[in-house]
Amino acid sequence: MTTGCTTFNYASQKPAALVSECIANGWRKVPDSKAQLPVTLTQTTDYYYVEVVLARDFPTFLPLPSIWSRVSPNPPGEAIGSHTEYRRNFQLKHEKIDQVVKECQ
Repeated sequence: MTTGCTTFNYASQKPAALVSECIANGWRKVPDSKAQLPVTLTQTTDYYYVEVVLARDFPTFLPLPSIWSRVSPNPPGEAIGSHTEYRRNFQLKHEKIDQVVKECQ
């Protein structure tokens, strides 16, 4: 796996809850095998956070998110919709994961 961080930003007319659930479900189905990626979807007061943890830090063994998306609703007064900040920490075989984020917007 080649490392290197990449961040993308997307705007959507869909609500944040819908976009984040779509990303989480799509990422679970990405592997070609019958295994599922370890996807976590968390809601805070300000945004939804979707992550896949594929590695742990050494020596603390804390989870290191390999892929994550933060989906925030548009601020009050703006059009209904959301903003997605998507980040991945690797550069190999990421096309399907990237495509899920794009298609969920």
